[in-house]
Amino acid sequence: MKIILASQSPRRKEILENLGYGFEVVPSGSDEKIELEEGIDHAIEELAVEKAKEVRKRFPDDCIVAADTVVVLDGRILGKPASKQDAIDVLVDLSGRAHEVKTGVCISLPNSDISFCETTHVHFRNLEGQEILDYVDSGKCMDKAGSYGIQECDFVRKIEGSYTNVVGLPDVKTDRILRKIINR
Repeated sequence: MKIILASQSPRRKEILENLGYGFEVVPSGSDEKIELEEGIDHAIEELAVEKAKEVRKRFPDDCIVAADTVVVLDGRILGKPASKQDAIDVLVDLSGRAHEVKTGVCISLPNSDISFCETTHVHFRNLEGQEILDYVDSGKCMDKAGSYGIQECDFVRKIEGSYTNVVGLPDVKTDRILRKIINR
């Protein structure tokens, strides 16, 4: 049984590589619409499950690893910015405040799925207007939930929880599950 990463995220790829796994990257084409009827944690977990199901159709005998990450501020989901102005507005909102980063993960096997949602609390320091503009102008924020990548900025004052969860995949819990599956 091989491992399939159902994501084109270079950050998730790097996390799995750092854990020592060999895998194939096969991005999911599933819709990333968030349904909040049962809460954010459930919705994010379900997005990961849907991504895994979509890839499972093409790889019925393999282990599929799928994930989706969102940033939550005051109960509001901050996805990827739609524009530079949107990114600026989000970073201004996050400045000097704490928020949550939630990653839904699904590890899908031919006969069962293991899914969970991991939450990390991130505290930003107060950001200066020019540093926000410089970061947004760099373009690094445009493909990231919450308009920032923790690995490439110095906005974070403190985190509570998994650093790699903020990057896009909680390594400890994911590794623990994969080790049981593939008997490593």
